[in-house]
Amino acid sequence: MKKLFLLLLLGPLLSSCSFVNLERQIYPICISVDATDDGRFLLAIQAPRSSGTGSDSASYDIVSATGETLQEALRLLSASTPYPLNFSQIRLCIIGYRLASTTPLRPLLRVLMEQPTMRPTAYVSIALGRGLDVLQNQQPDFGMRLSTHLTLLLDRLRQESILPDSTLSACVRELSDGRCDLLIGLCAVNQRLVKQEESAGQDSSGQDGGGSSPAFAPGQPGQQELLPQNVLAGMMNHTSPNPVEYLGSAAVSEGRVSGVLTADETQLALRLLNEAQRRVARHGEELQLQIVLKQKSDLALETQRVEQLVQKLQVLDSDALLFGGICSMGFSTNAQWDAYGFRSRYHQAGVAVTVE
Repeated sequence: MKKLFLLLLLGPLLSSCSFVNLERQIYPICISVDATDDGRFLLAIQAPRSSGTGSDSASYDIVSATGETLQEALRLLSASTPYPLNFSQIRLCIIGYRLASTTPLRPLLRVLMEQPTMRPTAYVSIALGRGLDVLQNQQPDFGMRLSTHLTLLLDRLRQESILPDSTLSACVRELSDGRCDLLIGLCAVNQRLVKQEESAGQDSSGQDGGGSSPAFAPGQPGQQELLPQNVLAGMMNHTSPNPVEYLGSAAVSEGRVSGVLTADETQLALRLLNEAQRRVARHGEELQLQIVLKQKSDLALETQRVEQLVQKLQVLDSDALLFGGICSMGFSTNAQWDAYGFRSRYHQAGVAVTVE
């Protein structure tokens, strides 16, 4: 009985080391990967700064490292920080557009995915420009912590079919299937808002000289209408203290980014994946991509826009509507599927949009 009592008393002392080690770690919220002008990898993390004051307000530091490979950049970054990196709180993985369009994405994302403690549900976004610029300019809205701000924002935009569900684990999984492609969310820094913020810092008179109109509210509960046309991250005409915007998507072709879709095109593509019936018709050497819309759906009034979207994806050589997966079900073996050469036929296939 005395031994049991002593063990209970010594328990907190024995476990105190693990609590200290758990406390002395760096928990990044965001991570970015860019290509430098000389072809190296620029890796950066954004992590909360430990103030130790007990205040609810949070400030964030950005630490970066450059290496010949992504693994080398990770090692250098880890060696430059006073405490171990713990990726369990990562909310956002940003890949610069130059790197995403010239380097296969799956090996890149697998390196991040295989890091110990990496959060598999972290959202992957392609930055129009440098990912590091996004980290340097983003800030939470309405006094929230950055992690809370990103979680609420990205979840809402995905639920309202405005951003694709491009989490880290989903991207690694989908990029392993060569039969079709995927969409990855876009982000960008609105340079006009950065200039307004700089001018506001120089002129504290409180006058709004920007003359911009308020932003539309994407993803309001119950909203069914398509977004305004030609809206893209970094180009919205609105006022906001946060210059970083998340709208539109990057179209992937054979493992690399080949182009971008605007916000309304992205929303239309995601709704087609969820609501429309997609078919593939083969007759000899001819191939036709078919989309069947329900008569009661508001998409039935947008057949021309649907056809234009499919044709744009064909120009980008991106099978983001997954016709390749549908077509492959008509072949008995992988050898037959490979011999058919769907990828070489895809961009010249006919398009038919009908309403039932």
